[in-house]
Amino acid sequence: MKVPAELFHIEIEHLHLEDKRIFPFHIYVYNPQSETYSPYLYANSPMGNDKYEFIQYIVERGGEIAVDKKQKRTFLHDMSLKEEDIPSLREKELTELEKKRLEKIQKKKHELELKQQSDPEAMGEAQKQYDLKDGLAACLKVDNFLPMILAAKEEIELFELTVSHTVSLAAYLAEELLTEDNFTNRIVAFSYFMTKNMDMKDQETLADIVCASFFAHLGYTQLDYSISHTPQLELTEKQKKKHEKHPGYSHHMLVKSGLEVSDRCKNIIFQHHERYGGMGYPNQKRGEFIDILALILGAVSHIFEFSSGRVNGSPLPLELVINRLKNKTFTSGLEFDFGDKIYENLIHLVNIENNKKEAA
Repeated sequence: MKVPAELFHIEIEHLHLEDKRIFPFHIYVYNPQSETYSPYLYANSPMGNDKYEFIQYIVERGGEIAVDKKQKRTFLHDMSLKEEDIPSLREKELTELEKKRLEKIQKKKHELELKQQSDPEAMGEAQKQYDLKDGLAACLKVDNFLPMILAAKEEIELFELTVSHTVSLAAYLAEELLTEDNFTNRIVAFSYFMTKNMDMKDQETLADIVCASFFAHLGYTQLDYSISHTPQLELTEKQKKKHEKHPGYSHHMLVKSGLEVSDRCKNIIFQHHERYGGMGYPNQKRGEFIDILALILGAVSHIFEFSSGRVNGSPLPLELVINRLKNKTFTSGLEFDFGDKIYENLIHLVNIENNKKEAA
């Protein structure tokens, strides 16, 4: 089983192992030396004597026990516990900075409520979700993505402050950085709305794609200028190998920074150049072994990179890039496979009649 994006830690005493050996939730163990989680016991699987003795050994050596946050309710009910009984689930006291941000969020929500009350039409408009297809068409028409970026900002900066560090960080980054039309902000906003379009709308998932979109290309700062500013198809084999190290650099820099983001966010960054058919890098993962959010970020990043000329040296309007994907027109640098789900969601964004522009 895969390790979940968010877990909470428990004490071994919370499991009542003297009386109970079968649990309706998965159990994971945390290794503080490698800072990694590993599956330990599947839900509804009996904990035999070997497992019982070994989990005690793990805890004695400084290891920790964890449960998937999505199974929190099941855990609490089955163990007859409350959130306040689990230290990792207790609501932490907000810092002064967090209190100020919370006040700001509440103020914005209040202003929106007042606006909706005074103008019923505005209320109706405000309740409408951002339409990525129509929004993209409007942005492409004038080559200005600021409306999409600001729409993403307006939603993300209202994320709840106490869900997780990653959610809080996404809200902060959106508030501070999603203020202008630039390459990174286009990728962040497009990836955010595409994730929602694919029916992934919980704040933790959306925060993962937002933070990963902001940090995915940190590794470029560790590459020689000649590599990061040369079209990818023009790189020598030696330069190409160095270029393909940038996801690892990004991941490493984020881990070393001490910034608290979810393991899933880190994995998205590390995997965003993997491709569905196994032709990506750094680990040539394929299919379901690649996080769907990494495929979304990879696809969105790639079409913007291709459009800007960073792939083959020849800029091309984004609409035509998506059209070429849609028409399966062979174009060097666009032959990557992101999987059917990504492909179908991408090509849906461009109207069929617009394909005539390609022929013209």
